[in-house]
Amino acid sequence: MSSLVGRFTSSLPVRLTALLLGLVALSIGVMAGLGYDKLFNVTEDNAQIRIDRAARAAVSTMVYATNGRFSVDRDEEGRPARLILAEGTERETLRYSPFLDNLLAEIGLNNQGAANLLLFNADTHAFDGFATTFGRPAGLLPPPTLPPPMSIGVDHPAHAALAAARPFQGEVPVMGRLRLAYLTPIVDAEGALAGALAVDVGWKDDLIAARRDLQGALLGFSAFLLVLVGGTGIAWMTREMRPLAQLADFANDVASSRDDAPAPFLGRRDEVGALAQGLARVARLQDELEHLAFTDALTGLGNRACYQRSVKTALAAARNGQRSALLHIDLDRFSRINAAYGTAVGDAVLRHVGTVIAAAFGPHGQLSRQGDDNFAVLLTDCGSAERLQARCRRALKALDDPILFACGTVRVTASIGACLLPDHAGDADTATRNADRALQAARTGSGRFCLFSPHLNDSVRRDLSLESSLRTAIDAGELTVHYQPQIEPNTCRLTGLEALARWTHPTEGPISPAEFIAIAERSDLILKLGQTVLDMACAQARAWLDAGFDFGHVSVNVSPAQLWQPDFVAQVAACLTRHALEGQYLCLELTESMLVDRDDAYVAAKLAELRALSITLSLDDFGSGYSSLGYLHRLPFDQLKIDRAFVRSAPLDSQHGKLLQGVIALGKSLGLSVIAEGAETAEEVGLVRALGVEAVQGYFYARPVPPHEVAGALDAIEAGLDETFVAADALAGHLSA
Repeated sequence: MSSLVGRFTSSLPVRLTALLLGLVALSIGVMAGLGYDKLFNVTEDNAQIRIDRAARAAVSTMVYATNGRFSVDRDEEGRPARLILAEGTERETLRYSPFLDNLLAEIGLNNQGAANLLLFNADTHAFDGFATTFGRPAGLLPPPTLPPPMSIGVDHPAHAALAAARPFQGEVPVMGRLRLAYLTPIVDAEGALAGALAVDVGWKDDLIAARRDLQGALLGFSAFLLVLVGGTGIAWMTREMRPLAQLADFANDVASSRDDAPAPFLGRRDEVGALAQGLARVARLQDELEHLAFTDALTGLGNRACYQRSVKTALAAARNGQRSALLHIDLDRFSRINAAYGTAVGDAVLRHVGTVIAAAFGPHGQLSRQGDDNFAVLLTDCGSAERLQARCRRALKALDDPILFACGTVRVTASIGACLLPDHAGDADTATRNADRALQAARTGSGRFCLFSPHLNDSVRRDLSLESSLRTAIDAGELTVHYQPQIEPNTCRLTGLEALARWTHPTEGPISPAEFIAIAERSDLILKLGQTVLDMACAQARAWLDAGFDFGHVSVNVSPAQLWQPDFVAQVAACLTRHALEGQYLCLELTESMLVDRDDAYVAAKLAELRALSITLSLDDFGSGYSSLGYLHRLPFDQLKIDRAFVRSAPLDSQHGKLLQGVIALGKSLGLSVIAEGAETAEEVGLVRALGVEAVQGYFYARPVPPHEVAGALDAIEAGLDETFVAADALAGHLSA
């Protein structure tokens, strides 16, 4: 029992209640306030009721006393919205007459206020009074219009509503005071604004006189009570709330993570102690939430939020002379691991990579995972650029070590882009952007490191400028297509032509296809570019057929973005139909890289749809890095184009020559037409001729030329026929040796 009594008497509300009982006089103020509020509301309601009734009565009086010259339009609650003049009565009704004067006087008596009729002046947009209940000096005849005080101009509070043919209810100024009035717009039979009827119920301050008297009495008495209660309460509450102020300081420290000290007043048994215990639990929960908010769930590393915080902290430290490096790390072709082994293995690889990176950069590397297979490291002891590069290369080498799983051995490579802080960035956004640009430059290969430099910004700006110009050039039809012959080396007969896009910039001149096609592939322009080249090639093929020129077929390169469009086959079919071209005259060249990470059944179905159009399908750049013999027998290709890398080295190296011989033999055994691409010398052409390729495409025979120069190029090829045969005979012996 004593414990319960002690708990009760120590309660803060109990102590506050005991004090308030001694200040019971405060209830008087509350009651007075309630009384004043009630009187205030009643006064306002009565005033509004009076003016509403006055307006209804005045309008009804006008309608019935004028024998049909007026009719009334009311709103849903029955309040007058407009007075409508009978057709043809405007001129005789809205002008001064003793009848109207007497009628307004009667309305004023009923309202216990004033009434006015006003005429709308179309020139000044004012409403000028012409009849009123306000008194006039003795002996003064009623004028056609009243003095300015009886005119409602554009600055009058009721003008906007009346000008919009809407009623106005509220306070209006009259002779320096306010009257509570209701103004009803008057319109003619066609709805045009003609004037207004104004009624009021007297001076506004006379209506609320009782309220003012009570207000004065209440203010005086309430002021006395407030001073009494305020003085006593402030002194007592200051003492009682001092622990709360200390707990508030503790809460601020918890919110800003400035202090790990325990909460004060944990031993108190009242509400202050309960609040202290609650804050202590909040502090523990915040520690847990902060860990969750800044930690990647998969790897246990920092997440993007942690990354942002670390970069901002590093930039703040950079102002004091501490240099750091921001590294962005991206795993090369990580999606292939998920596709081959599943996401469980992929997740395990990511955790392994996080461990390797953390070990490579040590305790001074703040590691975070940005999402998917992207990591970031904030290195606070980066040292010189040379030392940073050496450390990154060691990290890349460590990542290249094989990872053993039950399903097999997995190898990963990565690319690293870095920028120095504050050398390359003064804020977090710029630092992130510059590290990303360096990473993009490093992605040109695998296992590469790139340090940001200003020229990367210039490169990005140039790419953006060229992208804009390329978009304009495509839309304006400024691109051209050149054609490179594919020659049967034994007879120098033309077997086909490859269509190659060319672009001449208006100020920079010819732009390399490698540059502008790469820009198009990084944006949505590759779809428009590919469709444009396909259309131009088909149109040229139709023109050659009409001219009787036997060109074999026209080959067009297809980008991955084009091929995987759901309606790509329909686009090709429409293009053939548009130019009345049979599919046998078109060859589509696909690279091996666009088939990677795609379901074989889906790829085969897509290619089968294209083959159904009688189109030739060519596997381009075979041997450029993704070579898989599986493509050759699983997918419906007609043609195999051997990459330049095979052709270039074969005449100089017998081992490479035998490898080339094996690739050609493999293609022919599978029933594919084999084309050697990139042959530039007589030796190279002679060798592939001796190995039995069906066609050769390269600078030895001809460079890509405009359509009108193709015939001349073929004549030049025929003139050099003997040189090719001599080289082939010489290299046949070299190959057999």
